[in-house]
Amino acid sequence: MTGSVSETIAGEGSLLLASFLFGIVLMLLYDIFRIFRHIVKHGAVLMAVEDAFYWILCAIGIFAMLYQENDGLLRWFVLGGVAIGMLLENALISPWVIRIFVKVIEAWLGVFQRAFGIFAKPGKKACSFGKKELKKIRKAIKIGLSKH
Repeated sequence: MTGSVSETIAGEGSLLLASFLFGIVLMLLYDIFRIFRHIVKHGAVLMAVEDAFYWILCAIGIFAMLYQENDGLLRWFVLGGVAIGMLLENALISPWVIRIFVKVIEAWLGVFQRAFGIFAKPGKKACSFGKKELKKIRKAIKIGLSKH
């Protein structure tokens, strides 16, 4: 006995660590969705579509990791590592990431709104004028078509 860890156990340990880190990455990806939801408010249907898209990406990612690292064999400790990584990221890192990025993005949006606010009034007037003119043209076309 040499006191070294067998190759199999070392490989499974590195697979567990990789699955744990992959869980953290998956939750960071979900944080992007949550930040987007804070910035752009939307309804339950769009949130459900986003969540379904996210979980499909997670399933594909986990499958790809299992395929690459473990020849596609399902190992429950790998799923446990992913779950623990996700839970720890959600509890420890996620609140900070979301809060900081939402504030930074909102600050940048405020700067852009003030910077481009100078152009907002003339732009709104031009759009309003354009809408009125398009309505007149549409009305004229309808009248012209109804005469034939």
